[in-house]
Amino acid sequence: MYFRYPFTYPDRDQSRFGFRQLFDRSIDREPDNYSKLSEYDDAGSGFISKSAYRHGFFGASIKLPADYTAGVVVAFYLSNWDEYPKNHDELDFELLGNRRGHGWRVQTNMYGNGSTARGREERYHLPVEPTVAGVHRYAIAWTPNNIVFYLDGVPIREVVCVPSMGGDFPSKPMSVYATIWDGSAWATDGGKYKVDYAYAPFAAEFSDLVLSGCDASSVADPEGCQVDLLTHDVAVMAPAKRAAMRGFREQYLTYTACRDRVRYKTTVFPECDDLADGDSSFHLWGESKKRRRRSSSPLQYSSSMQ
Repeated sequence: MYFRYPFTYPDRDQSRFGFRQLFDRSIDREPDNYSKLSEYDDAGSGFISKSAYRHGFFGASIKLPADYTAGVVVAFYLSNWDEYPKNHDELDFELLGNRRGHGWRVQTNMYGNGSTARGREERYHLPVEPTVAGVHRYAIAWTPNNIVFYLDGVPIREVVCVPSMGGDFPSKPMSVYATIWDGSAWATDGGKYKVDYAYAPFAAEFSDLVLSGCDASSVADPEGCQVDLLTHDVAVMAPAKRAAMRGFREQYLTYTACRDRVRYKTTVFPECDDLADGDSSFHLWGESKKRRRRSSSPLQYSSSMQ
């Protein structure tokens, strides 16, 4: 297993790939190292890692369903909601389907200590063709100091831990999930377009899964694992990576909670102060004022990270 990124990966736990099934349904395990999640009705399907991790690097290649996918949500994320139902942590990639002729979008979320009322969502146009197998990769680097979301090796978002965030920064051990489910209530144009099961099954393929983290159940050198992660390329935002992230966000960011003065009239997100996204680029409700088109040669910024 490997990532097609311009950097290498931590070695810890990479040989310990272990997942178990969620929902007892609709998972096909194929011989060429991928799993297919299918949604035939509103029950959804998914799988979860057998281990929980206290920080690490986690990723997968994902092929999304084509044609009409409004209301469909495909997610790759970390969470501990089963262990901490009232104060859970969560880091999400949520891929949001659309009606025919309109592209998929991607949303990133961060919740700490049950802080869902202070959701730190961001949403982006997905500037790639996501329905091609084994091509596009999504990854999350989670350290005590920062969280970085990657798309095809390009950092698209960094959340830096600042003391005033308190428990809003995820700190408890989390498991890794992959799911597909019915998000008709909100996923496409605020719920205007629903899942149409005449187009079912909706199938998402996951391959090249990477679990490279500090196993929460292990007593073997936990401090060494943290140090290895903090000093690794996936966690260190060098100038070239920051430039790549800025370029992506300038082109494809369509919503950020940091600029939403309607939903969050009095809420202050201290980690937003250093964002490169200017207030003038967004409406009061956090939506971008710019109209963007999908690039024919997407994610060209990755070349600056070679």
